[in-house]
Amino acid sequence: MPTYICQRCKLPLSVDQSLEGLSNAQKRLLTTNYSPRPKSSLMGDLKAGTESLDTDDSTDASLIPPTMIVPEARKKTFREALDSSGGKPLIGNRGGIGNGSNHGKVDDGSFVMLDEDKEGKEKKDTGEKGKATPIPVSDTVSTLSNVFNIVSSKYEMDYPVCNDCAHTLIEEMSKRCDQMTKEKDTYVQFLKKLNAQNGPNRERCTKSLQELDKLKAEEAETLQQLEQAEKENSDLKHELQEVQEQLSELSIEEQKHYLKENLYEHELTQRVSELNRVKSLYESNMDQLDALRGINVFDDTFNISTQGLFGTINGLRLGSLDDVKVSWHEINAALGQLVLLLSVCLRILKLEIPEYVLIPMGSTSKIEKIERTQRNTDSRKTVLDLFSMGEFSIGNIFTHNKLDAGMVALVDVIRKIAAELKSIDSNNELPFKMTKDKVAGYNISPSARASNKEWTAACKYLLTNTKWILTFTAGVYQDQSSDGSAAA
Repeated sequence: MPTYICQRCKLPLSVDQSLEGLSNAQKRLLTTNYSPRPKSSLMGDLKAGTESLDTDDSTDASLIPPTMIVPEARKKTFREALDSSGGKPLIGNRGGIGNGSNHGKVDDGSFVMLDEDKEGKEKKDTGEKGKATPIPVSDTVSTLSNVFNIVSSKYEMDYPVCNDCAHTLIEEMSKRCDQMTKEKDTYVQFLKKLNAQNGPNRERCTKSLQELDKLKAEEAETLQQLEQAEKENSDLKHELQEVQEQLSELSIEEQKHYLKENLYEHELTQRVSELNRVKSLYESNMDQLDALRGINVFDDTFNISTQGLFGTINGLRLGSLDDVKVSWHEINAALGQLVLLLSVCLRILKLEIPEYVLIPMGSTSKIEKIERTQRNTDSRKTVLDLFSMGEFSIGNIFTHNKLDAGMVALVDVIRKIAAELKSIDSNNELPFKMTKDKVAGYNISPSARASNKEWTAACKYLLTNTKWILTFTAGVYQDQSSDGSAAA
C-alpha cells in the first residue's frame, strides 16, 4: 500500500486494513452527504425533545423550533428501534447483506433492524468472497483517493488524518459538543421557563393583531396616497416645465417688446426733438416774418428824404443850386429811380393810365405819351426823355424841350395816380398841389424856371408827393400780403 500524508500534521501515515476492501455500499456510506450534526447531540436533542413533548402538553407549538417537531409515526418507530437495539442505531451496508431478493430494496444509510443470524451470515459471506477474489492495489488506491477527496470536499477539514490528529479532533469536537450541549440545556431551561409562565394575553394579541391590520391598512392607504402624490408631483413637474418654457418664451417676447419700445421711444424722442426744432425754427421765422412785415420794403428800396434844399431818392439829389452844382448824371439817375417807383406803384395798385406808359431804364428812363385822334381809331406815340446830356449849362437858356416835356408828363402821371387814390378815399389828397407844369406854384420845367432854387424846390415837392403815393401803396401791399397768408 502507498504511504499517505496526514493533512493536519503533514506526517506520513498508513491506511487501516479495514479500508482496503471497501464494498460499494461502504463507499457510498462514507461519501454520503450527511448533516455534520454529531450523533450523540442528535440523539440527546431528539430524546429531550421527545420527553418535553410527552411530558409538557401546555407548550405552544409556535414556540418550538421546526427542527424539534417529530411526527408521531416516526417517534413510534424510533422508540421501537431503541428498545430492540439497546439504544444503538444500526446502519445497513449493502455489501454485508446477502444476495437475496431484498438486496436492491434496502435504502442505503437508513436505520434498519437486522437479526443476529443474518448479520453473522453476511459477515461470513463477505470474508469468503474477499479471500476468493483479492482487490487490485491500483483500484484500492483510486478508491481511497476518491473517498478522501469526496469526504474532504464535504466537511471542514481535509482527509486523511493520523490517529493522533484524529484523537485531537475528537477532543475538540467533544469540547464543542459539550459547549453545544450546555447551550442546548440553557435553551431548554429557558423554554421551560417560558412554558411555566402564563400564556400570552389573547385579548391583547387580538387587539395587537387588529392594530396591526389597521396599521397595514393605513400603510396601504398611505402608500396609495404616496403614489398619488408622486403622480401629482410628476404632473406638477411636467406642468412646471411647460410653464417655465412658456415663461422663457414670454421673457424672450418681453425682451423683444422692450427692444421695440426702446426703438419707438428713441424714434419718438428724435421726432419730438425734430418737432421742437421745427417749431423753434417756425417761431423764429414767424418772428422774422413779423419783423419783415413791420419793415416798409418800399422805404428801403425807394428811400425818399431831404438833404437841405434838395430832395433825394436813394441818396440821389434831384435839382441844382447856384452854389451847389449837381451833375446831370446824378439828376438822370434820380429821375430813373422816380420812374421805377411810379411803375411799381401802378402795378401794385393795379392802375392803368391810358395816356402814358412808363419806361424805367435807369439813367435813360423815358415816358411814352399816347395821343388818340378824335375818332379813336388811330393813336400817335411820342417818346419823352427824362434825362439830359448836359450840352448846355444850366445858367444859360435851356433848349432841353424833350426834358421839359418829360417832366410835365411825369407831373401829369403823378396827378392822375393821386386822382385815382382820391376816388377810393376822399381823404387821400396830395400834400402839395400840382397843376399842369407846376408843383406848389414852382415850375417843373428846367428851361422855364425863374432860378435854380425854384426848380430845385419844385423837384423837392414832387418827390414829397411821390413819397405820399408810395406810403399808400405800401399799405395796400401789406393788406394784399395778409389776405394771401390768410387764404393759404
